[in-house]
Amino acid sequence: MRMVGVLCTNVRDPFYAAAVGYIEEHLREQELTAVLRCTGSEPGNKRQALAYMIQQNVDAVILVGSVFQNDEDNSHLAQAAQHIPIIIINGYVDIPNVYCVQCDERTAMADLVQLLIRRNRQRILMLHSHKTYSCQQKIAGYLDGHAATGIATDSARIVEVHRDLSDINACIKQLLVKGVSFDAVVTTEDILAIGAQKSLQRIGLNMPIVGFNNSPIAQCCTPELTSVDNEVEKMCAVALTTLGALLEGQAAERHTVIQAHLVERESFRYQ
Repeated sequence: MRMVGVLCTNVRDPFYAAAVGYIEEHLREQELTAVLRCTGSEPGNKRQALAYMIQQNVDAVILVGSVFQNDEDNSHLAQAAQHIPIIIINGYVDIPNVYCVQCDERTAMADLVQLLIRRNRQRILMLHSHKTYSCQQKIAGYLDGHAATGIATDSARIVEVHRDLSDINACIKQLLVKGVSFDAVVTTEDILAIGAQKSLQRIGLNMPIVGFNNSPIAQCCTPELTSVDNEVEKMCAVALTTLGALLEGQAAERHTVIQAHLVERESFRYQ
């Protein structure tokens, strides 16, 4: 059919938007039709969208992000993969005919934490949103970084927060009222870091703040945001190379890991 299904939860998200744009452009160049569907976050909707793609007789499905997998039950992926190849960008499951391209976000976060500790920041606050596979990898990296340096972690400094600036502001205020001290902030997404930065600016506190994904918004705030680049375009390129091989009936790597890198900007330069 020369049609490829592309599923993401929310195309307004900078990470998903960048990935979908890159994928659609490449497919168009290859004279392949992208069938895009935004699913929202509800598990039932994601399962229905995957089933819909199968019914449309697409040649393969690309899932953007780890939000389409589940810690407890990935039977929907296994069932779909019995019919067509499934390619996951920045996620990992060990299922036949499912091909995963993943950024090593765990190591990237561990390296970041160790760098901060070497710069005498030993009370690092971590803000995260809902616990997707990607988020869990970053939390594990945060713990790894502390363990590698012998610095104890405090569960009060690992905080879940909504992706909303007012909610992030309220969270920062509440932590300070409770006496939870911190001298640096790392987050699982750029928007959380920007929210923390704005909140701390209001009360005159300056400290290193680091986001994740290196999205365009990282350079749209003052000071500009340091962020871990999880190489979304590189992941997409590998996913599309995998897709091309599969459509030609060739073998392809089922699990590819890509390294992230830190992009230092103004928000990281407080000493």
